Amino acid sequence: MLTHYFKTAWRSISRNKAISAINLFGLSIALAVFIFIALWVHNELNFDNFHNGSKDIYLVQQKWSESQTPGSITVFPLADALKKDPHVQYVSRAGWWTGTINVNKTLFEIKSGQAVDSDWFKIFHYDVVSGDINSFNRNPFSLIFTESKAKQIFGNKNPIGQIVKLDTTLYQIRAIVKDNPTNSSLQFEMLSPMAARLSDPQKVNGNTWWNASYRTFVKLYPKSNINSFLKNASAIVQKESQQKDISVALQPLRELHFDTKSGDPLFRRSSHTTVFIFSVLAILLLITASINYVNLTIAKAGARTKEISVRKIIGGSRLQLFIQFLTESFLLCILSLVIAFIVVQIALPAFDRFTETKFQLSFSSPLLWYVLLGTLLFSTLLNGVFPALTMAFFKPLNFLRGYSILKFKNVVVRKVLVVFQFAVGMFFVIGTMVIFMQMHLAQTSTAQYNRAQVVSFELPSITYNKMRTYQQVNLFCQSIKNNLLKNGGIQNVAIASNSFDEIGNARGAQDYFWNGIDTSLHTTVFHMSVEAEAKDIFGLQMQEGRWFNSDNKFDSKNFILNETAIKQLGIQEPVVGQLFINKGSDTGRIIGVVKDFCFNSIRDQIGALVIRNDNSDEGGTTFFVKIAPGKIPETMKAMEATWKKFIPDAPFDYQFMNQAFDNLYKNDLKISNLILLFSSISIIISALGLFGLAAFVAEQRRKEIGIRKVFGASVKSIVLLLSSDFMKLVLIAIVVATPVAWWAAKKWLNNFAYKIHLSWWIFFAAGIVVFVVAFFTVSSHTIRAARANPVRSLKTE
Repeated sequence: MLTHYFKTAWRSISRNKAISAINLFGLSIALAVFIFIALWVHNELNFDNFHNGSKDIYLVQQKWSESQTPGSITVFPLADALKKDPHVQYVSRAGWWTGTINVNKTLFEIKSGQAVDSDWFKIFHYDVVSGDINSFNRNPFSLIFTESKAKQIFGNKNPIGQIVKLDTTLYQIRAIVKDNPTNSSLQFEMLSPMAARLSDPQKVNGNTWWNASYRTFVKLYPKSNINSFLKNASAIVQKESQQKDISVALQPLRELHFDTKSGDPLFRRSSHTTVFIFSVLAILLLITASINYVNLTIAKAGARTKEISVRKIIGGSRLQLFIQFLTESFLLCILSLVIAFIVVQIALPAFDRFTETKFQLSFSSPLLWYVLLGTLLFSTLLNGVFPALTMAFFKPLNFLRGYSILKFKNVVVRKVLVVFQFAVGMFFVIGTMVIFMQMHLAQTSTAQYNRAQVVSFELPSITYNKMRTYQQVNLFCQSIKNNLLKNGGIQNVAIASNSFDEIGNARGAQDYFWNGIDTSLHTTVFHMSVEAEAKDIFGLQMQEGRWFNSDNKFDSKNFILNETAIKQLGIQEPVVGQLFINKGSDTGRIIGVVKDFCFNSIRDQIGALVIRNDNSDEGGTTFFVKIAPGKIPETMKAMEATWKKFIPDAPFDYQFMNQAFDNLYKNDLKISNLILLFSSISIIISALGLFGLAAFVAEQRRKEIGIRKVFGASVKSIVLLLSSDFMKLVLIAIVVATPVAWWAAKKWLNNFAYKIHLSWWIFFAAGIVVFVVAFFTVSSHTIRAARANPVRSLKTE
């Protein structure tokens, strides 16, 4: 019996080749997208769950007052204090560790290393490829590399036991571990013992209760009372630090990935909102493709009235008919799923690069089978249940009256489904336009400083650690600068404490003094030191006063504030010339106010910024180089030669400022590209369905068209007649989708401090795009039908 169902289903699919091809194409593409998103969503929702006892692992956060937001950067002694709490099973610190590995005079840059305590491996899970973690813990000057980093440095050789130089110190490689899974918030390429860091005076970041430079993780005993721990731990910390205001908070490891408010760059971030949006979009695409099948199946019901009637006359039950038509849907879904899986396999490398993940589609993977079988079941139910019910409960008399199973007119059902399809398409098009416009705003008008032709690089730690004072650092950097300026392709060079797109150095307003200071003010103030040449390099504009003068030695004591700093600190007019002191240094004055520029993401309000012209107490190590137009290749070679002359023991690592700024919006740009892809697929699928329906309607009305032409109707009038019904549906879809898209765009833009205005023309333009696509899709059939010879139409039965 089952074989009969499949044979009949195959016969029906192969008999209607055009409609089956439309359904197969649309459903295959939608299923491929659905599978990709299902894999990505599963990966996102299972971040960090692979660690044993992950629900008991927490990132410790620290705050200095009740009003302060807890921060993920903690002080060194905190971990030792927490060990005294009875709830704590294990505790470990992680300290950022970068440097240069020297292997047989070949240099490799380590950008994401961590110094960790011995309990690190009792908290987090690592798969050891070779070597021994216990040996790593017993020996301070040891290293662990990930598999990919080890292969990059040593090729296919086994490096266990090999001695390498990290900066100026010799270390022995003790173990190689598998790369961190893609769904891990902790992505490191090298680990070293914390003991090695503590033995290096240049690496130690003030092991006191006042210098926060570490991340601290704890693993609590199962079923620990979190509130009890927080109360007890805070009391211990206050006693150890002798500070009454200090306290701790906990962030579950499983929530780390979705903490969008944290600015900590160490962890990979996403958001529950993004996961929800893409899940909904995947389902909408699958529904859009399924609507094509439902619409075309219901439309073709009239052609199958004889088949269904005969089946019922010879004793076919409703259940048998239901199973038969559901089998047709199931068979079509299997064929579509096979095609979709082939598409997924081909496109998987590109998808991995785009999402920065590494999905493995192995037939032995339970995840793959869960996704495939779940997708098959979901698509079969979407595609098959309604048409199968319509056919199984079919009554010839009701069909002749134009009703479906639910007593709705079949035409009404088809119209509602077409409206839904194009409403989804309209929603996608508007979303694409809004996101791209917001990203354009981020990359242009809000920056307010010129990043074109500007290259930045930093003094490596291996060189910095050789110098004992900031004065030595400054003299060395000035020598590099002078050498760079000898090159004709370089227009200007400036040295700063940090990059303009990474101003993360923050102090409290109480670290400064000015006339009329409000001692209760708790404003966060960002600060940086930069040379006078930076104004010309970046095209910064002054609101009032002047910029630093490189020839004026007194400017090293002076300050320039941005407009936001003047407002937030409440500095009264006249601003220029006022006393302004960085506590602990000489008296200085405000010599100018620079216009606000966005030095962080446009998701955040521009903060208060204080700029100095003196690197003597900060050790400016960031270079900005302005290259003349058209001279980038040869100038970069000259810059690399200068680097090798002064810093031969480290590779030349640089980036263009445009690229660095774009990295702030990398995730948003990915989302915009995905939405563009989804909108294109949605419109194509909807157009395919409309194409099939238009062909079917044109065939049904073939005799009517012939009669109208015989009586003198023009091609234009017939085209308008056949197209008008469809275009009315598209217009209704545009009207329905517009307010929904406006609401969704408004909600998304609320995540940005600086955003575009949702003008009416955005929705109008999106409507024009959808309308034009639909019109040309329908016209391709209506014009052909209108031009057909009426004699052939009227004489054929």
